[in-house]
Amino acid sequence: MNPYIKLPKVPIVYGRQDLILTKCRGKRVLHLGCVDEGYLSERFERVELMHQKLATVSKELWGVDIDEKGIEYLRGQGFENLLVGDICALGDVEPIRNRLFDTIVASEVMEHLQNPGLFLKAVKAFMAPGKTELIVTVPNAFRIDTLMWLFHRVEYVHPDHHYWFSYYTVTHFLQKNGFHIEEVYVYSFNPVHISQAMSRRRARKKVQEENGLTVEKTSFFSPSLKQTVTWIASLPRLFVSAVLLKINPFWGDGIIIVARVNSYVIS
Repeated sequence: MNPYIKLPKVPIVYGRQDLILTKCRGKRVLHLGCVDEGYLSERFERVELMHQKLATVSKELWGVDIDEKGIEYLRGQGFENLLVGDICALGDVEPIRNRLFDTIVASEVMEHLQNPGLFLKAVKAFMAPGKTELIVTVPNAFRIDTLMWLFHRVEYVHPDHHYWFSYYTVTHFLQKNGFHIEEVYVYSFNPVHISQAMSRRRARKKVQEENGLTVEKTSFFSPSLKQTVTWIASLPRLFVSAVLLKINPFWGDGIIIVARVNSYVIS
Protein backbone atom coordinates (compact mmCIF):
# COMPACT_ATOMS: atom_id res chain seq x y z
CA MET A 1 0.00 0.00 0.00
CA ASN A 2 1.52 3.28 -1.17
CA PRO A 3 0.69 6.31 1.03
CA TYR A 4 2.48 8.72 -1.33
CA ILE A 5 -0.17 9.90 -3.76
CA LYS A 6 1.16 11.66 -6.84
CA LEU A 7 -0.88 14.81 -7.39
CA PRO A 8 -2.04 15.49 -10.95
CA LYS A 9 -1.68 18.75 -12.81
CA VAL A 10 -5.08 20.45 -12.59
CA PRO A 11 -6.43 23.87 -13.60
CA ILE A 12 -6.75 26.50 -10.90
CA VAL A 13 -9.63 28.99 -10.97
CA TYR A 14 -10.16 32.19 -9.03
CA GLY A 15 -13.20 31.49 -6.84
CA ARG A 16 -15.63 28.64 -7.52
CA GLN A 17 -18.83 30.32 -8.69
CA ASP A 18 -17.87 31.29 -12.25
CA LEU A 19 -17.01 27.74 -13.25
CA ILE A 20 -20.21 26.34 -11.72
CA LEU A 21 -22.35 28.99 -13.41
CA THR A 22 -20.77 28.22 -16.78
CA LYS A 23 -21.56 24.52 -16.41
CA CYS A 24 -25.16 25.25 -15.38
CA ARG A 25 -25.99 27.64 -18.20
CA GLY A 26 -29.14 26.53 -20.00
CA LYS A 27 -29.43 23.35 -17.89
CA ARG A 28 -32.03 21.80 -15.58
CA VAL A 29 -30.29 22.27 -12.26
CA LEU A 30 -30.82 20.81 -8.79
CA HIS A 31 -29.06 22.94 -6.18
CA LEU A 32 -28.48 21.05 -2.94
CA GLY A 33 -27.78 23.06 0.19
CA CYS A 34 -29.13 26.17 -1.54
CA VAL A 35 -29.36 28.20 1.70
CA ASP A 36 -26.11 29.78 2.83
CA GLU A 37 -26.87 29.56 6.54
CA GLY A 38 -25.48 32.42 8.58
CA TYR A 39 -24.71 34.59 5.54
CA LEU A 40 -27.94 34.31 3.54
CA SER A 41 -29.41 37.82 3.67
CA GLU A 42 -26.01 39.51 3.62
CA ARG A 43 -24.87 37.67 0.48
CA PHE A 44 -28.26 38.03 -1.17
CA GLU A 45 -28.17 41.80 -0.71
CA ARG A 46 -24.69 41.90 -2.27
CA VAL A 47 -25.85 39.67 -5.17
CA GLU A 48 -23.27 37.06 -4.19
CA LEU A 49 -25.55 34.13 -3.30
CA MET A 50 -24.99 31.03 -5.44
CA HIS A 51 -28.70 30.21 -5.82
CA GLN A 52 -29.39 33.80 -6.81
CA LYS A 53 -26.81 33.56 -9.60
CA LEU A 54 -27.89 30.10 -10.73
CA ALA A 55 -31.38 31.48 -11.31
CA THR A 56 -30.00 33.87 -13.93
CA VAL A 57 -28.29 31.19 -16.05
CA SER A 58 -30.19 27.91 -15.65
CA LYS A 59 -33.08 26.70 -17.78
CA GLU A 60 -34.88 25.28 -14.73
CA LEU A 61 -33.75 25.54 -11.11
CA TRP A 62 -34.76 23.59 -8.01
CA GLY A 63 -33.31 24.06 -4.54
CA VAL A 64 -33.32 21.79 -1.49
CA ASP A 65 -32.11 22.66 1.99
CA ILE A 66 -32.89 21.53 5.52
CA ASP A 67 -32.96 25.16 6.74
CA GLU A 68 -36.68 25.99 6.77
CA LYS A 69 -36.21 29.66 7.66
CA GLY A 70 -33.70 30.09 4.87
CA ILE A 71 -36.07 28.52 2.35
CA GLU A 72 -38.83 30.87 3.50
CA TYR A 73 -36.49 33.83 3.07
CA LEU A 74 -35.71 32.86 -0.52
CA ARG A 75 -39.39 32.28 -1.26
CA GLY A 76 -40.04 35.76 0.06
CA GLN A 77 -37.54 37.06 -2.49
CA GLY A 78 -39.60 35.55 -5.30
CA PHE A 79 -37.79 32.23 -5.86
CA GLU A 80 -39.85 29.16 -6.75
CA ASN A 81 -39.18 25.40 -6.72
CA LEU A 82 -37.70 25.54 -3.23
CA LEU A 83 -38.05 22.52 -0.95
CA VAL A 84 -37.27 21.85 2.69
CA GLY A 85 -35.64 18.45 2.98
CA ASP A 86 -32.68 16.33 4.04
CA ILE A 87 -30.34 15.94 1.08
CA CYS A 88 -29.24 12.58 2.50
CA ALA A 89 -32.82 11.38 1.98
CA LEU A 90 -33.71 13.04 -1.33
CA GLY A 91 -36.05 10.19 -2.21
CA ASP A 92 -38.39 11.46 0.51
CA VAL A 93 -38.66 14.92 -1.08
CA GLU A 94 -41.88 14.26 -2.98
CA PRO A 95 -42.02 17.06 -5.60
CA ILE A 96 -38.71 15.97 -7.21
CA ARG A 97 -38.87 12.23 -6.56
CA ASN A 98 -39.14 11.17 -10.21
CA ARG A 99 -37.18 14.02 -11.79
CA LEU A 100 -33.84 13.76 -13.54
CA PHE A 101 -31.55 16.77 -13.85
CA ASP A 102 -28.82 17.86 -16.24
CA THR A 103 -26.63 19.20 -13.45
CA ILE A 104 -26.66 18.72 -9.69
CA VAL A 105 -24.70 21.22 -7.61
CA ALA A 106 -23.49 20.37 -4.11
CA SER A 107 -21.13 23.23 -3.33
CA GLU A 108 -19.51 23.29 0.14
CA VAL A 109 -22.03 20.72 1.39
CA MET A 110 -20.39 17.33 2.01
CA GLU A 111 -18.18 18.56 4.84
CA HIS A 112 -21.32 19.56 6.80
CA LEU A 113 -22.99 16.15 6.57
CA GLN A 114 -22.89 13.48 9.25
CA ASN A 115 -22.98 10.75 6.61
CA PRO A 116 -21.86 11.92 3.15
CA GLY A 117 -22.04 8.33 1.88
CA LEU A 118 -25.82 8.40 2.33
CA PHE A 119 -25.92 11.65 0.39
CA LEU A 120 -24.01 10.20 -2.57
CA LYS A 121 -26.28 7.15 -2.60
CA ALA A 122 -29.39 9.34 -2.54
CA VAL A 123 -28.27 11.71 -5.29
CA LYS A 124 -27.78 8.92 -7.86
CA ALA A 125 -31.55 8.51 -8.22
CA PHE A 126 -31.72 11.99 -9.79
CA MET A 127 -28.90 11.44 -12.28
CA ALA A 128 -29.33 10.15 -15.81
CA PRO A 129 -26.58 7.54 -16.26
CA GLY A 130 -23.69 8.89 -18.29
CA LYS A 131 -25.38 12.28 -18.73
CA THR A 132 -26.05 14.17 -15.49
CA GLU A 133 -23.09 16.04 -14.06
CA LEU A 134 -22.63 16.16 -10.29
CA ILE A 135 -20.57 19.17 -9.29
CA VAL A 136 -19.10 18.85 -5.80
CA THR A 137 -16.91 21.44 -4.13
CA VAL A 138 -15.16 21.02 -0.78
CA PRO A 139 -12.68 23.10 1.23
CA ASN A 140 -9.12 21.87 0.81
CA ALA A 141 -7.41 20.41 3.90
CA PHE A 142 -4.07 21.90 2.81
CA ARG A 143 -5.19 25.40 1.93
CA ILE A 144 -2.67 28.13 2.74
CA ASP A 145 -4.77 30.05 5.28
CA THR A 146 -5.50 26.95 7.36
CA LEU A 147 -1.85 25.94 7.52
CA MET A 148 -0.68 29.46 8.37
CA TRP A 149 -3.04 29.66 11.35
CA LEU A 150 -1.33 26.61 12.84
CA PHE A 151 1.63 28.87 13.66
CA HIS A 152 -0.76 30.60 16.08
CA ARG A 153 -1.92 27.26 17.54
CA VAL A 154 -5.33 27.86 15.94
CA GLU A 155 -7.33 25.53 13.70
CA TYR A 156 -9.04 27.79 11.18
CA VAL A 157 -12.23 25.89 10.33
CA HIS A 158 -15.98 26.45 9.99
CA PRO A 159 -17.52 25.34 13.34
CA ASP A 160 -20.13 23.21 11.51
CA HIS A 161 -17.65 21.14 9.47
CA HIS A 162 -17.21 17.45 10.23
CA TYR A 163 -14.46 16.60 7.75
CA TRP A 164 -11.43 17.89 5.94
CA PHE A 165 -11.04 16.66 2.34
CA SER A 166 -7.95 16.53 0.16
CA TYR A 167 -7.58 15.70 -3.53
CA TYR A 168 -7.16 11.99 -2.84
CA THR A 169 -9.75 11.59 -0.11
CA VAL A 170 -12.56 13.36 -1.98
CA THR A 171 -11.91 11.72 -5.37
CA HIS A 172 -11.37 8.28 -3.79
CA PHE A 173 -14.56 8.67 -1.74
CA LEU A 174 -16.61 9.52 -4.84
CA GLN A 175 -15.12 6.62 -6.80
CA LYS A 176 -15.83 4.14 -4.00
CA ASN A 177 -19.45 5.28 -4.10
CA GLY A 178 -19.80 4.55 -7.81
CA PHE A 179 -18.93 7.87 -9.44
CA HIS A 180 -16.62 8.40 -12.38
CA ILE A 181 -14.43 11.49 -11.99
CA GLU A 182 -14.58 13.60 -15.16
CA GLU A 183 -12.84 16.83 -14.16
CA VAL A 184 -10.94 18.21 -11.17
CA TYR A 185 -10.13 21.86 -10.48
CA VAL A 186 -8.65 23.75 -7.57
CA TYR A 187 -10.19 27.08 -6.65
CA SER A 188 -8.48 29.87 -4.76
CA PHE A 189 -9.79 33.03 -3.15
CA ASN A 190 -6.24 34.38 -3.32
CA PRO A 191 -5.41 35.62 -6.83
CA VAL A 192 -2.80 33.76 -8.85
CA HIS A 193 -2.07 37.16 -10.45
CA ILE A 194 -2.45 40.51 -8.67
CA SER A 195 -4.53 41.81 -11.58
CA GLN A 196 -7.19 39.20 -10.76
CA ALA A 197 -7.95 40.89 -7.44
CA MET A 198 -8.51 44.19 -9.23
CA SER A 199 -10.70 42.74 -11.98
CA ARG A 200 -12.81 40.75 -9.51
CA ARG A 201 -13.50 43.86 -7.43
CA ARG A 202 -14.51 45.82 -10.55
CA ALA A 203 -16.82 43.00 -11.67
CA ARG A 204 -18.49 42.83 -8.23
CA LYS A 205 -19.01 46.59 -8.24
CA LYS A 206 -20.62 46.44 -11.71
CA VAL A 207 -23.07 43.70 -10.64
CA GLN A 208 -24.02 45.65 -7.52
CA GLU A 209 -24.62 48.84 -9.52
CA GLU A 210 -26.77 46.95 -12.06
CA ASN A 211 -28.93 45.70 -9.19
CA GLY A 212 -29.39 49.17 -7.69
CA LEU A 213 -27.19 48.58 -4.65
CA THR A 214 -25.18 51.22 -2.83
CA VAL A 215 -21.53 50.92 -3.78
CA GLU A 216 -18.57 52.63 -2.14
CA LYS A 217 -17.07 55.26 -4.44
CA THR A 218 -13.61 53.74 -4.24
CA SER A 219 -11.60 51.30 -6.29
CA PHE A 220 -8.07 50.03 -6.60
CA PHE A 221 -7.37 53.00 -8.82
CA SER A 222 -8.85 55.72 -6.59
CA PRO A 223 -8.65 54.36 -3.06
CA SER A 224 -8.76 56.15 0.25
CA LEU A 225 -5.53 56.43 2.26
CA LYS A 226 -6.69 53.64 4.58
CA GLN A 227 -7.41 51.33 1.65
CA THR A 228 -4.03 52.16 0.12
CA VAL A 229 -2.21 51.18 3.32
CA THR A 230 -4.27 47.99 3.60
CA TRP A 231 -3.57 47.10 -0.02
CA ILE A 232 0.18 47.65 0.32
CA ALA A 233 0.27 45.62 3.53
CA SER A 234 -1.45 42.71 1.75
CA LEU A 235 1.06 42.55 -1.11
CA PRO A 236 3.62 40.24 0.59
CA ARG A 237 0.87 37.76 1.45
CA LEU A 238 -0.57 37.91 -2.07
CA PHE A 239 2.90 37.41 -3.53
CA VAL A 240 3.66 34.36 -1.35
CA SER A 241 0.25 32.91 -2.13
CA ALA A 242 0.74 33.39 -5.88
CA VAL A 243 4.15 31.71 -5.77
CA LEU A 244 2.87 28.70 -3.82
CA LEU A 245 -0.11 28.28 -6.16
CA LYS A 246 2.24 28.33 -9.13
CA ILE A 247 4.34 25.58 -7.56
CA ASN A 248 1.34 23.44 -6.63
CA PRO A 249 -2.35 24.33 -7.10
CA PHE A 250 -3.26 22.10 -4.17
CA TRP A 251 -2.30 24.92 -1.81
CA GLY A 252 -5.61 26.42 -2.96
CA ASP A 253 -8.73 27.00 -0.89
CA GLY A 254 -10.88 24.22 -2.27
CA ILE A 255 -11.43 21.47 -4.79
CA ILE A 256 -14.07 21.21 -7.51
CA ILE A 257 -15.00 17.77 -8.82
CA VAL A 258 -17.24 17.05 -11.80
CA ALA A 259 -18.49 13.45 -11.80
CA ARG A 260 -21.05 11.19 -13.48
CA VAL A 261 -22.49 7.75 -12.81
CA ASN A 262 -22.67 4.89 -15.29
CA SER A 263 -25.69 2.60 -15.59
CA TYR A 264 -24.04 -0.30 -13.84
CA VAL A 265 -23.48 1.63 -10.60
CA ILE A 266 -27.03 2.92 -10.11
CA SER A 267 -28.58 1.44 -6.97
